[in-house]
Amino acid sequence: MKKTNILLGLFFGSLMLFGAAGCGKSKALVAAEEYEKAACACKDAACATEASKAFAAKAQDMATASGGEAEAITKATTAAAACVTKASMAGVPGMPGAK
Repeated sequence: MKKTNILLGLFFGSLMLFGAAGCGKSKALVAAEEYEKAACACKDAACATEASKAFAAKAQDMATASGGEAEAITKATTAAAACVTKASMAGVPGMPGAK
């Protein structure tokens, strides 16, 4: 949960750095969508951690997002955070999704 909060803080802090972007998706939106896809494919905490690290490495690209993409980026990262939490809790006995 602490990692999720850190990543969400990183994301929302980077929203403040939005600059103008050209046509198509910005690097920030692409990174957020890739993070969601990778995180939601994870079945364990190690995978979720790696997906989070990969996204954090791309955080500098957040400055390339356009203001109109904020909602899409928020949606993708929120879904990814939920998937990271679920995967991280999968190995904890007594938690939903535990094996």
